[in-house]
Amino acid sequence: MKAGLRRHLTPGNAVAVAALVVALGGTAVAQVALSNGSVTTPKIQNSAVKSAKIANGAVTANKIASGAVNADKIAGGAVKTAKIANSAVKTGKIANGAVTAAKVADGSLSASDMAPGVLGGLSASKVTVETGDPVTMEAGKPTPATVSCPAGQLAISGGYNVGVFGATVQANGPTSNGQGWSVTATGGATGPIVVPQQIIVRAVCVAP
Repeated sequence: MKAGLRRHLTPGNAVAVAALVVALGGTAVAQVALSNGSVTTPKIQNSAVKSAKIANGAVTANKIASGAVNADKIAGGAVKTAKIANSAVKTGKIANGAVTAAKVADGSLSASDMAPGVLGGLSASKVTVETGDPVTMEAGKPTPATVSCPAGQLAISGGYNVGVFGATVQANGPTSNGQGWSVTATGGATGPIVVPQQIIVRAVCVAP
């Protein structure tokens, strides 16, 4: 009987029998259960884990190696003010020239914030602002006004106030000896009612 079966079992018959078995029994896929820890780092190909495969919040701070996130990995504008902890940015983290005048809010720096010698060797105690007495101007006639610095100090800057009635300033600068500030201005017309116009001069003085 077996000999007769072998004589009639040709390769074509074997393929036909296999196809019949698959057709009648359907296909089966083996399911393999992976044990915990079986997928190790060496088993994962480079670039195999895409962003879409990482759940939101899955990568926490303690999952990021020290130095792994450098400047090139941070998108422009990604680090907002709210993301920076108080006192997180130390002096050593600020590049030279990074903080320009436009980055400093008006009035945010006072004399106590200046290190000794930061103003070209000047301390806050060596800087004074002097205001001169008001000088009345005449309409159409240049009027000089001057304010002097304390003894031993020189004027490094200055300014003036001539009111809002159209006065014209002809000169504004330090005195010839550098020990004060001088302004020359001409009063403007004030309409049918003559209003006295005054000029007030100020000087910023420093000690050598």
